[in-house]
Amino acid sequence: MTATLDKNQKIKESLKKTKEKRKNQIPKVYQLKISYSNLNKEQKQWLERVFLEAKWLYNYTIFDIQNRLNSQTEKIKQVEVKTPKGIETREITCLSSQMKQGVLDRIKKNLIDLSKAKQKGIKVGKLKFKSDYKNISLKQNGITFKVLKDKNRIKIQGLKKPVRVLGLHQIPENSEIAKAQLIKKPDGYYIYLTCYIDKNQTIEEKINKPIAIDFGIKHQLILSNGIKINYSIEETKRLKKLQKKLSRQKKGSKNYFKTKHKIQKEHQELYNRRKDIQNKIYSLLKKYEYVLIQDEAIKQWHSGLFGKQVQNTGIGGIISRLKNNLETLISVDRYEATTKICSNCGNKKEDITLSDRTYKCDKCGLAIDRDLNSAINILRIGLSKVETTTIKNLPLDWWDVKPVEWETTVRVLSNDNIRISHTTMKQEAPNFS
Repeated sequence: MTATLDKNQKIKESLKKTKEKRKNQIPKVYQLKISYSNLNKEQKQWLERVFLEAKWLYNYTIFDIQNRLNSQTEKIKQVEVKTPKGIETREITCLSSQMKQGVLDRIKKNLIDLSKAKQKGIKVGKLKFKSDYKNISLKQNGITFKVLKDKNRIKIQGLKKPVRVLGLHQIPENSEIAKAQLIKKPDGYYIYLTCYIDKNQTIEEKINKPIAIDFGIKHQLILSNGIKINYSIEETKRLKKLQKKLSRQKKGSKNYFKTKHKIQKEHQELYNRRKDIQNKIYSLLKKYEYVLIQDEAIKQWHSGLFGKQVQNTGIGGIISRLKNNLETLISVDRYEATTKICSNCGNKKEDITLSDRTYKCDKCGLAIDRDLNSAINILRIGLSKVETTTIKNLPLDWWDVKPVEWETTVRVLSNDNIRISHTTMKQEAPNFS
């Protein structure tokens, strides 16, 4: 009894020390790809098997959650699996106790998410069985996994030999590795490492001015300083050809699954390219003192005439990323008439259509790009919510793009799929007084 109390006390003290240490650290996740060509036969079979067993355990547990979602399930060596021939018993040989615990934790989290959605009035059902499992938690560094940085390899619990990974050079020397995840994607296997880095070790360049963004179809992002960012990742001809081929094949056949896997790889490639663009845009925007956007209803855009274009750009993903991760974000109500109001004199113009790409004010004579006018209005409305002297007293040339700012934009957004342009502002300076 005394030994148990001492152990619990040590755990509490250790957690307290860790919390104090985390105050001066920031978490970062590094994506490492397992080099499939360097895997031996045993390692390849183990990777396929471990995800299969995780799927079996997940489906076995949710079949009878009340009786099976407990600590005893971590110790089971066999599960019942439904097959076309009936119920069969399968051995669990690759999943360790910690991995099993990760699967059960995933079920608990899913149940909590369903409960929260139900409280909000959303109609929810039961947890669904998985046809594929793609994420296995490796919780304890040194036990479920071990990083061998000098050898570019990672030892995973259950495998005799460590696997070679690509990308370990990204991790800083003094970083603290906390946990990992084993991920299965159509293009291969990955390990996501969560590391904690000292805040003083990550010094980022800042642009000491606010920026507002107007999202659109013709130009995906229009910044209030006149910079326009265009990009679009469309479906490839190969993807369309494979989808057509799949529709003609017999569902469930070997060729059907081969074609389906090729389609998944194509989608993964498109996703990676869109994600890379989103990451670069986010990296640029977080350098500004404040970022202001209008709370757009992107879901309605998808159902409109330009739904395909919106899907190819992934604007919704950028907005979601900003809302979830950017502390300096300021949102403007979606019903604010940012398009119809003159950014110079505040006059409201009612007769403006989607085809009018230039805003011409009848009162002050201002002629300005429609989207840029909207971005400046978003900035003006958003800044009125912030009580900070550093951005209330804006200099007269605040809208000009300085050489350093332009160079930073071009450098951060270096991507063959991104096109950057700039609208010079020769009009009268907007009056915020």
